[in-house]
Amino acid sequence: MLEFCLDTGDFEMVKTASSIYPVNCFSMNPSIAVSCLKGTGKSFVQNALDIRGVIGEETPFFLEAMGDTAEELVEDAKAMVKAVPGNTFVKIPACPEGFKAIRELKNAGIATSCTAVYTFNQAMLAAMAGASYVAVYVSRLDKNGGDGIEVVRRIKQAFVAHNIDCVVSAASLKTPLSLQEAIEAGADNVTVDLEMLETLAVHPMTEGTLKTFKSDWEGLFGEGVRIVDMVA
Repeated sequence: MLEFCLDTGDFEMVKTASSIYPVNCFSMNPSIAVSCLKGTGKSFVQNALDIRGVIGEETPFFLEAMGDTAEELVEDAKAMVKAVPGNTFVKIPACPEGFKAIRELKNAGIATSCTAVYTFNQAMLAAMAGASYVAVYVSRLDKNGGDGIEVVRRIKQAFVAHNIDCVVSAASLKTPLSLQEAIEAGADNVTVDLEMLETLAVHPMTEGTLKTFKSDWEGLFGEGVRIVDMVA
């Protein structure tokens, strides 16, 4: 099933988006967390717990471990899932120490998402190490002369061909077109923010059509009349 993942640490944005749009999961990276929490006086863990309270225990929630070594990443990951219970995935970077940490966390029963993936081979290593998700940074690849959508496509094709049970996430998407292309390329999970969702949800022609419907309806039945007013 396709997942829309809201990428934010903004508690109010989480509440708004989850009440309107079909968001399946939630995530934040360290930079997003800092941006949302700076000046608030709220700790990272408290903010994560507040968000968990809104989205519920079963909703996937992706939170990034910090550390330079596998040992530090594993220690952070274990602290994370203890502090923020529920269906929490730990984000681990795509690097040698990260792959080592993913293997150890897999053995410990902790689900991971390998983040900051830029190549096909990084995704393969992450999946074989035991990651549940691989997150390809599409727009960052594009800005550096790569083709993020093509990387997503090739990873997904390889996972299908070799029956690899790992979700392909297209992250760092900046436009509705890149989101569409990522889904068409086979991404199972796409990251969005509230602004992106609001852009996806509307079209000028839809607004024009609705105005016509309302005008025609009220021209016959009267201003403000609805179906509920016609039911005895």
